[in-house]
Amino acid sequence: MSLSNSLKATALVSVTAAATTVLIQACGGGDAAAQSATQIDPIVGVWESTATIKDCSTGAALGSFKGNSMFHHGGTVSADNSRPPTTRGAAFGTWKNEGGSVYSATLLFMRFNPDLTLAGTQKAKVTRTLSADGNSFTSEVTGQVIDTAGTVLSTYCASDSGTRVTW
Repeated sequence: MSLSNSLKATALVSVTAAATTVLIQACGGGDAAAQSATQIDPIVGVWESTATIKDCSTGAALGSFKGNSMFHHGGTVSADNSRPPTTRGAAFGTWKNEGGSVYSATLLFMRFNPDLTLAGTQKAKVTRTLSADGNSFTSEVTGQVIDTAGTVLSTYCASDSGTRVTW
């Protein structure tokens, strides 16, 4: 093999190895991939649920909707629901373990007016408790509807329950 071909082969292997490393890291690999499943926090995964909006004073149910959430390794969460996408965007936030099977999460999403202009945001604070087997949960939610100037327009309460998405 000539020196030129040898250098080309070495460069190709190096570039391939570097690209593979970047891809593994981007997909959540590296140290996390080396951990066993028991070391990953039980809340990590995809969940489907039904949320019920409640009257904060009486607890009376006012309506419900379906939702999906993904709790990512490292403390971030993303979520969406069955409400029309023209009225709001997907939710993004953070989560942390409060001890044992209790977790807290804060979610934020954009809200839109009927003419599709930005109406503001909505923030939800969630307290989620996992079942003993880690495959279902119940949650209590409090939230704020906020205008584009940052003024809280209203507050709301909800409950949420669901299950882990599995194959």
